[in-house]
Amino acid sequence: MKARHATAKLLTRLPSMHAPLPRATATQRTAASSLHPQARLTETLPRPRPGDPPKSCFEDTELSADLFTAPQGYTVRVLPAPASLRITPASLRGAGPSAVWQKPWFFIQTVGRETKPEFTASELQARAFGVKMLNWIQLITTPTADTQGTCLLLHFDKQRYVFGNISEGTQRAMVQRKVGLHKTEDIFLSGPVDWHNAGGLIGMILTLADVIGTTKEALNAENAARKKKGRKLVEDTVLSRLNIHGGKNLSQLLATSRRFVFRKGLPLNPVEVRDDPRASKQGAEPDWQDSNIKVWYMPVDAKADQESQPSRKRSHDEISDSDSTTPKSSKEDDQRQVLEIVTQMFNSKWKMDALVETTLYEANLPAKLFVRDDKGHIQVYKGPMPGDEGEVPDIPVLVRQPWPAALYLTLPWTEPSKQSMCYVVKGHDRRGKFNPKLAEKYGVAKQDYKKLTAGQNVTVNDIVVTPEMVLGETIPGLGFAVLDVPNTSYIEALINRPEFSSEELMDGIVVAFWLLGPGVINDPQLQAFMEKTPSLRHVICSGDSSPNMISLESAATQNYKLHCIDPDRFPLLDFNNGAPVSQVPMGPLPESLEIGRTGKMIQFSPQFMHKDDQIVPFPNVKKLAETDKVPGVKELANIARQKCGDPTFLAKIQQVESDIPSRDAEVITLGTGSALPSKYRNVSATLVRVPGFGNYLFDAGENTMGQLRRTFGSELPSVLRDLKVIWISHLHADHHLGTAGVIKAWNEETLQSNPSAKLHVASHMHMIDWLREYASIETYGFSRLTFTQFSQYDANTRICKSRPFDAEQVEAYGLEKIEACYVEHCHGALATVFTWPSGLKVAYSGDCRPSDSFVQIGQGTTLLIHESTFDDELKGDAIAKKHSTMSEAIDVGRRMGARRIMLTHFSQRYQKIPSLEENLEIKADVGSEEKAKLDEVILVAFDYMRVKLGEFRKAQAFLPAIQKLFENVGEQ
Repeated sequence: MKARHATAKLLTRLPSMHAPLPRATATQRTAASSLHPQARLTETLPRPRPGDPPKSCFEDTELSADLFTAPQGYTVRVLPAPASLRITPASLRGAGPSAVWQKPWFFIQTVGRETKPEFTASELQARAFGVKMLNWIQLITTPTADTQGTCLLLHFDKQRYVFGNISEGTQRAMVQRKVGLHKTEDIFLSGPVDWHNAGGLIGMILTLADVIGTTKEALNAENAARKKKGRKLVEDTVLSRLNIHGGKNLSQLLATSRRFVFRKGLPLNPVEVRDDPRASKQGAEPDWQDSNIKVWYMPVDAKADQESQPSRKRSHDEISDSDSTTPKSSKEDDQRQVLEIVTQMFNSKWKMDALVETTLYEANLPAKLFVRDDKGHIQVYKGPMPGDEGEVPDIPVLVRQPWPAALYLTLPWTEPSKQSMCYVVKGHDRRGKFNPKLAEKYGVAKQDYKKLTAGQNVTVNDIVVTPEMVLGETIPGLGFAVLDVPNTSYIEALINRPEFSSEELMDGIVVAFWLLGPGVINDPQLQAFMEKTPSLRHVICSGDSSPNMISLESAATQNYKLHCIDPDRFPLLDFNNGAPVSQVPMGPLPESLEIGRTGKMIQFSPQFMHKDDQIVPFPNVKKLAETDKVPGVKELANIARQKCGDPTFLAKIQQVESDIPSRDAEVITLGTGSALPSKYRNVSATLVRVPGFGNYLFDAGENTMGQLRRTFGSELPSVLRDLKVIWISHLHADHHLGTAGVIKAWNEETLQSNPSAKLHVASHMHMIDWLREYASIETYGFSRLTFTQFSQYDANTRICKSRPFDAEQVEAYGLEKIEACYVEHCHGALATVFTWPSGLKVAYSGDCRPSDSFVQIGQGTTLLIHESTFDDELKGDAIAKKHSTMSEAIDVGRRMGARRIMLTHFSQRYQKIPSLEENLEIKADVGSEEKAKLDEVILVAFDYMRVKLGEFRKAQAFLPAIQKLFENVGEQ
């Protein structure tokens, strides 16, 4: 496998229109002028000498003459340079500030295409013909509260394929089911490209990229050691690329994530099916195939007069974004640009330590700045900043080179697609059983047996022995169909597809997996079509039929154990093994239909069989929880319950906490893990419910909606109706990839009950940009959002300008003001403090190192919710990864004077906290600062935990029992 190769060059505008092109040919000069009339090649510039003034970091970049040409197999890309970049041509050195700073026009990048052996259809069939292997397909997820979509895994010995929906929660369900994806090179996304079907796709890609990167590093280290010892190297079988097949807007969806997806070395190829292959292709020739399977794409368009999704008017911001480009580019150009962005996102040669030069006033702050010292060495800039008192010179500074894909500030506008992708998939024919007696009869040497089994002829004494002469009857390839029908407007177009009338194509298709939207299963036309195809086993996967079973039994079992200790803070999760997650009533189904269940497996080879013994049984969480009881936990829980029932204890709590505002405010920690969803902890999300004001969501990692559904059950509609504000701390996937799903659910719930309602989103500008760009892919409620983006801030303290709410806004959103400050974690990372009219203050850290600015804006806070990613002994890791330890988080709360502290965002299943002395003997005349120190209560968060401000001391009473439960639990 040949790796990609890229070299970057720079095209700039020089003052002299007649500056010579160094070593450039006439052809190259013509190509340059065709890009821009003032385009010229930069000179090759020497490295700075000690004592020279600061110069451009591009001055040590050697630019070859073949700027506009590329060898065979390579392509030339022209990337727009950011407006903030400047370079210093050598011919202008020393001419003064007005002359030296020039704007570059373009980056030129020569990129080599990854090469992979190409085989003809007959060669692929021949490669597959002689191979015998275990081949099956299995339902990994079905619609439940935890997993909204249906996902299937197709297994071959050396390769895996994913079909269906990659909904939020799919990745976590795969962890629960112990499904590995490291052999997966192709994902076939079904249905329309929207958040229901693809909400978990970006997170899955990130995980795959990280797994592959880690595996390759380990393999390289292993082979390096083997090479030193003269041993045979281990074959590199690590996934080299990822193909994602899907419908319209697939590339657009991926490109919207360019600001927060930073991965290298995993070429990603979006195979976007925009047109119907059957319109231009006759017969049963597949649209895609490899040595294992053949795939036919079936894009199905909704019938226009039946389309159920309501249309909407575009917001002013959306119209401005889509109509601002003049002249308007063609759709083909737009698609090429989007595809180029996706390529840059996953296979760039970008390095984090690469620096580019700008000026102090034009640097995109906040950012770490560097300068060259008198010896030409690069150092961190610690001088005065724009906005400081006194004169601040506009000196040259260095900043990290932007991620290439992020250079594109906007995407071409698109429209929501009404196309649903379906697939027909079939394996290649396999050879029959080899008959060695016949081979011996024809005089074939034993060493040539393998040729015959591989489908090759063998010549013996001028007689050609063919495989058919020594093999049993060829075994036809078997397969399946994935038919995704979001609503009834797609049914007529689907059942009239030409694929179903092709005997050659449908021969061997033994099962159809139906992924059906609400109410579709009741359609008489669809049921009649199923009954007319008795040769197919019809497996129905729908929210109307699939039982709302617990899909994440590890998390549910942990919740049950905690419920047994403290049932008030850990209510049981909502589930129903006898009823579906949908509320749409379902009529009687024909007997030929089968309800899809998680784990359902159909084996295609070596023998065809339905393996229903693989269906995941309904989890008995009570029984699972009782299998590993910890001695002493029950006794400690009983002691805590007795204490919480003591009238004297309750009276003292009431007296000490009488000055805490909104004591009935409730904190629900929906996701308390870090980086990746695990069996026991989902990624970040915390809901604060303040009676009389509303509900407020702090961060929304992937599948926050799944956590809400499990936590609230039938109460969820009222929870969504009362949702007022969403705060997103930063653009890391584990903190914001569930936002679109939450907004969509809020929009659907309130469109009927309160269509004039607005939902406020506060965050960094790039988060708001992402929501705006995604609105071109799906109508999910963007036009009903209002925003606060924090951009103005004090350069010294990094504290942002406060966002007060006027009387009308207080009525709408229940808040008095939002404060924020930039913190040390990643670009745009923010911590915040929400203040309510009642005096309640909630401070939320997001991810960060301890911050003095956060302490400043959080003075006198009622509740601090702070990340506690690492144990204290891992402080070095916390510093390196820009997180906080437990003790650091507690110290931030103490410096704020926080009355209550909730620790969250753990890198493992459980973190111990120090035993704290309880103090209920606080005098009435104690000052507020001293009282905060004496009345401090610290809790450790778990998923699905619910605790009111006035119940923190009750929850604290159960900590000894919880610590006992997890005392032998390590990192999980």
